[in-house]
Amino acid sequence: MNELFILLGTALCLSCSFSIIMIWYVRSSLLKTREEINIIYTASEEMVEVFSMIDTYKEHLNSVYEMPTFYGDSTLKSLLDHTNQMIEFLKKYDKVYSFTQPDLEEQLSAAQNDTEEDEYEEETQE
Repeated sequence: MNELFILLGTALCLSCSFSIIMIWYVRSSLLKTREEINIIYTASEEMVEVFSMIDTYKEHLNSVYEMPTFYGDSTLKSLLDHTNQMIEFLKKYDKVYSFTQPDLEEQLSAAQNDTEEDEYEEETQE
């Protein structure tokens, strides 16, 4: 009978020890996950700023290109093309920046379509 109590007591201690270790492991994993989510959220917010800056730059460059003094300048046209390529490249990472602003891609697509329509009108005027 004493052997049974000793065996059950040992099993109880092992079970409690295992439970405490598992609780500690789950808690530390959750804290680590929370830190990773904060990093992703911060990166997403920064991507929003990057896209806004690039879009503003593109609009400014386009307005300079349309000025009579610079209209048709091949260097500015190359810069516009390069800006469009850069935007297309960054759209590959839409999952990151759409984490905090899911409609950002639609806004950028609308801005891109407006720019393409303006370029088409310019080409037809030439």
